[in-house]
Amino acid sequence: MPDIHIERLALNLTGLDPRAGERLAKAVAAAFERMPLGGDLPQRAELVRFEVRAAPGASNEMIATQMMAALARELNKGG
Repeated sequence: MPDIHIERLALNLTGLDPRAGERLAKAVAAAFERMPLGGDLPQRAELVRFEVRAAPGASNEMIATQMMAALARELNKGG
C-alpha cells in the first residue's frame, strides 16, 4: 500500500450540529484507515479538493464511503 500523509483534513459541513459533525469526522477518519489504495498513485504534494453531496438521511458511514470514493478518483487522476 502506498504511503499517504494527510497534513490537514477540512470538512465544510452545512446543517450539522457540532456533535453530528464530530461523529462524521470520526467516521471519515475510520474510513481513511480502511481505504484500500492499489496501483501506482501519482507522487504529488498538493491540495486535493472534492465535493460530496449526501442524500438526506444518509448515515455517516455512507457519507464517509462516498468521500473515500471521491478521494480515490482525485488521486487516480494523476498529476
